[in-house]
Amino acid sequence: MSSRLMARSSNKFSYVRLGIFLATLYWFVESAIHSFALGYGSYFSQLLTTDPHELWKRLLVAALLIAFGLSSQRGINALRRTETARATSEKKYQTLFQEAMNPIFVLDKQGQFKEYNQATLGFFECSGSDLLSTRYQELASLSTAERRRDPSVPEESPMSYEVEHSVNDHMKTLLLNVAPVRFEDSPPLYFAIGQDISERKLAETNLTLAHAELNQIFQTASSAMRLIDNEFNVLKVNQTFASLSGVTAEDAIGEKCYDVFAGDCCHSDKCPLNRVLDGEAEIDLEVNKLHRDGTPVPCLLTARPFLAPDGAPLGIVESFKDIAELKSVQEELRTERDRLRSILFQQFEGVGIVRRDFTLEYQNSALTEEIGDFQGEPCYSAFLKNTVPCPSCLMHEALSSGRPQQREFTTSAQRVYEHTYTPFRDANGEEKVLVLLRDISDRKASRAAIIRSEQLAAIGELAAGVAHEINNPINGVLNYAELLIEGHPQLETVHELANMIVSEGERVAKIVKSLLDFSRRDSEYRIAVDFGQLLPDTLTITNALLRSSFITVNVDIADDLPQIVCVPQEIQQVFVNLVNNARDALNQKYPLGGPDKILDIAAQIEQVDHDQFVTIAFHDHGSGIPADLIDKVTSPFFSTKPQGYGTGLGLTISHEIIAAHGGRLVIESREGDYTKVAVRLPVAPSAAESDSHDQGPHLSC
Repeated sequence: MSSRLMARSSNKFSYVRLGIFLATLYWFVESAIHSFALGYGSYFSQLLTTDPHELWKRLLVAALLIAFGLSSQRGINALRRTETARATSEKKYQTLFQEAMNPIFVLDKQGQFKEYNQATLGFFECSGSDLLSTRYQELASLSTAERRRDPSVPEESPMSYEVEHSVNDHMKTLLLNVAPVRFEDSPPLYFAIGQDISERKLAETNLTLAHAELNQIFQTASSAMRLIDNEFNVLKVNQTFASLSGVTAEDAIGEKCYDVFAGDCCHSDKCPLNRVLDGEAEIDLEVNKLHRDGTPVPCLLTARPFLAPDGAPLGIVESFKDIAELKSVQEELRTERDRLRSILFQQFEGVGIVRRDFTLEYQNSALTEEIGDFQGEPCYSAFLKNTVPCPSCLMHEALSSGRPQQREFTTSAQRVYEHTYTPFRDANGEEKVLVLLRDISDRKASRAAIIRSEQLAAIGELAAGVAHEINNPINGVLNYAELLIEGHPQLETVHELANMIVSEGERVAKIVKSLLDFSRRDSEYRIAVDFGQLLPDTLTITNALLRSSFITVNVDIADDLPQIVCVPQEIQQVFVNLVNNARDALNQKYPLGGPDKILDIAAQIEQVDHDQFVTIAFHDHGSGIPADLIDKVTSPFFSTKPQGYGTGLGLTISHEIIAAHGGRLVIESREGDYTKVAVRLPVAPSAAESDSHDQGPHLSC
């Protein structure tokens, strides 16, 4: 600091010294001129002259020179102070210009950059050389709000603009203040100070979009909505509200809420607005509102407070959901529930619901009377008194297959029950089964009696033919016996007659055995039998009737047919019914016989949906069945035979027997041409399973 003062002091007196030096020099020069040029005396005498006139003149000149030095020093000092002040000001300006956080730049009238700061480079994201070589119009464009004029050529008065600059696929926005600056004898320049408002504009854009989105959501909401202030004034409603209430938005806004879509909670302690003002945050209730035309509208009302920024409630937002249809559905469900409950409780059959975990969830009174109260207990404990699940669970089979499962079992009291398991899903999507326990003892007895009566009728029809069939071998036996009584000398003839007697006797025994087997009903248990043996036994007792009707029978049975699980007498009865029907159809078409009076019988193995079946087809070329009657022939007491022939139960019983064995009876026919009846029975799964069937039916859940 002291060195600066010394320098300033030295500079301050430099022109004064120059004046003193010039005054002294003038003194010596004046003395030299007087001495050497004018010869007024010696140089020393002139230097030290005492002449008053000369002294006054020399002192006056010295004083003027010194005064000139002082005056010049003052002027130079003032100029230096001015330059120092300007340099300081320029330094401050440059510092402020360069360090400013906002973009600052100077443009000429053509938009060329003349000066700029670092913030300008940061905003435009370019280098200084690129900025100086680029016109302002090439970097910035007028924002959407300011496109009415071009800010790159400002007017003579200061102006403000929003300009946009695209960088790397995103837009920046600059709030720019431009003022003209003029200098003497120089073109005008334009001084620009900007503020980067990109984030603010983005926030404003997002806020605008959010407001538009919110308004869109409000207007298109599926629920009717309205905004109410603390004075019960309606501020806003959506289109759904207008449709629900019948009041347009123009008519609703500004009105009191209790005058627009009024309801039973208005002017009461249930008023949502009063409850919110009292401190409640969430309100949900069912209300009855009135449409503009006076029609009641049941609604589910939801009210939430509408809060100010400081958290104070400004009003409420109400939403209404029309539940008229829901109420109707609920009423229907309630009616259906009561009806179903009434049906379940008044059913004579036992009804229960079993969950996948074996729990008996529900049982009606009939089931309770049958098995006792086991609700909440495992089904295998309730039905079978077992402690573990059944090895072959019908409930799981029903759930896995999606189809009802059915099984019969006989209790120790010799009552026969039918179990039916029907899968379903409850309202929660849980898989369950509906169990129906039906006592079919009487039905089984009636069915057995009908089958027995039909069997006896068949036996009666076969009796004459069997008697004739037996009469022939009996006559032969008698004749052979008479020959033996009369005596015959040749031993070979005796042996031949004896063999004939044995053969005819065995023939009689076979016919009698077949008839007895057919007529015997000592068991209803299913056993594994060779299918290839069932048909020959049937033909043994029907051959006589077929021969007497001059019917040719062609039999084609595949080799090594597998076993089937059945009640043999029932399957034989089906075969007898089908043979008799074929005989009647052939007799009706060919009463006197003929080459086409043929019954073809064929048996083979078929594969259906990965399961094996044995199929036997009875194909006659008789009178056939009319197309409009083919679907009725399995109905009870329906017959295509002339009146007085048949009971109308043959095909009905046959259909029931085959269905009970898990098979199917398929009928094809063309009137006047043919009839083909195919019996399809499932193959026995395995020898082990056949053994289990030998022991008769067992209980299973």
